[in-house]
Amino acid sequence: MEENFLMQKTLDPVINAAAVLKKKTADWPRLLAYGLVFAFSLWMYYWQDQFIYTDFHVHMMVAGSFDFADLHSITSRLAYPAWHLCVSILYQLGIPLVWAASLVTSLAKVATMFLGYLLITVIAGEGVKRKWITLAGFLLMLVTGILIPGVNDTVYKGIGSPNVWHNPTQMMVNVSMLLSVPFVSHCWHEFERIYPLKGRSTLLPWSKAALLMVLLLFSLACKPTFMQALLPACAIFFLIQWIRHPECSRFFLQMILVFLPAALYFLLQYLYYTGVVVPYTSGVEFGVTAQSAWNSIRGILITCAFPLYALLVCHDKDKGKDAMLNLTLLMVLISALESMFFRETGLRLGHGNFNWASMSASLMLWILMLGRFIRSFAAYRQESSPRSPGRSLAFGAGFALLLWHSLSGVYYIVYLFSTNSSF
Repeated sequence: MEENFLMQKTLDPVINAAAVLKKKTADWPRLLAYGLVFAFSLWMYYWQDQFIYTDFHVHMMVAGSFDFADLHSITSRLAYPAWHLCVSILYQLGIPLVWAASLVTSLAKVATMFLGYLLITVIAGEGVKRKWITLAGFLLMLVTGILIPGVNDTVYKGIGSPNVWHNPTQMMVNVSMLLSVPFVSHCWHEFERIYPLKGRSTLLPWSKAALLMVLLLFSLACKPTFMQALLPACAIFFLIQWIRHPECSRFFLQMILVFLPAALYFLLQYLYYTGVVVPYTSGVEFGVTAQSAWNSIRGILITCAFPLYALLVCHDKDKGKDAMLNLTLLMVLISALESMFFRETGLRLGHGNFNWASMSASLMLWILMLGRFIRSFAAYRQESSPRSPGRSLAFGAGFALLLWHSLSGVYYIVYLFSTNSSF
């Protein structure tokens, strides 16, 4: 009999992930999937280098200009140095620049796949065969917004995608997101575990608080756009919990202290971006129009059609108690509002940096709801009572949506190669 994954009965994603990793055995189909994604990504990014206006090439040239003997060449790019530093180090070690950039970006893609697969495993839980989780993890790296002819023929442009193939810093920030969001959730579930024992004196262990602080700063060093959604989502989430537990101010003040360095670094990045710290003719304007509101809503609906549908049809008793799901839904909502209300001006007009947060949040929602959907379907298959035609139809529609997203992802890749366009 094929082995299923077992884990503790808890909503804590970090504890569950640790249990999964302890039980990890050789899984050749999954390793093959990693190899295929890595090889294709390496080829894709090497191919993109020929187009000098792609994000990949532009960022690669920035990394190539880093001079470790001249720190100003690095500090002038303080807004998001992580990817550039990794590429620059490999370049300084003698690896050709294009291969260094392709290698770092492809490794980030595979790391995203590994963490996504791990979270899907955690969420799917018992009763789901490993081969279906492996397939889900592979599809996660492929899906994009559903293709609707006449609406989004270019698939990505004007809509966004949980998977983009032209922006290396987005690849890096997805890795940091899949580390930081589960760990924020872990910190809250750790509070829930300790609270019955210590009451008002509950505090997170300072080692975990320090690790969370580092993960948040690392995410900002990768790219600040994702934190545009996570920081306000965490502020709202912990404020609600503080209202529920007013006697535990020590814990919530500890959380403020943990998030404060990230908030300050985010402010510094914003000052860099708008040209306050370093000269640059760019800015940000605030305001909403009917068109910007519709574009934001349309982008979320097209990009997240399957996970939003799964959110409706998967009736989980723990849905309201799952900190990671609640944080992700807040991130999706906040990122949608930001794309409605904020626009760039100056040289970055049309760069769409206020849409990146929604793309990261959509990937996180995809992971959570893909795991919940296959868990619900597995439980439905194991029911001994007669199956409801309505439930069968609901799951069938869900799989049809998933197929639509997957085929759209294939179309997106074909479009990239056939048009020689990063979009």
